[in-house]
Amino acid sequence: MSNVTITTVLSDDDRAAIVHDVIAAFRQIMAEAQEPRLVDGDRLAELLEVSRPTVDRNRADGVIPSITIGRRRLYRPDAVIDALERQEGSTNA
Repeated sequence: MSNVTITTVLSDDDRAAIVHDVIAAFRQIMAEAQEPRLVDGDRLAELLEVSRPTVDRNRADGVIPSITIGRRRLYRPDAVIDALERQEGSTNA
């Protein structure tokens, strides 16, 4: 299998619409959850429909919060949603 990289340039409006749609879908998934939980980076990437490197990059850049328990880095999906919404608000201001 070969690796293919596709790079596109999105307008600010398109990017904001995508972020809004992802956050809305993620909120619905979390509303269906019975109790708060922690997820690992792979599961967070799956929920957000982004790659694992994107999750790692956003964490390293301080965009999304995480916690470390032992050697595991975990994420609270509700805190990630809040952080993404704050980030979206600050880039649209």
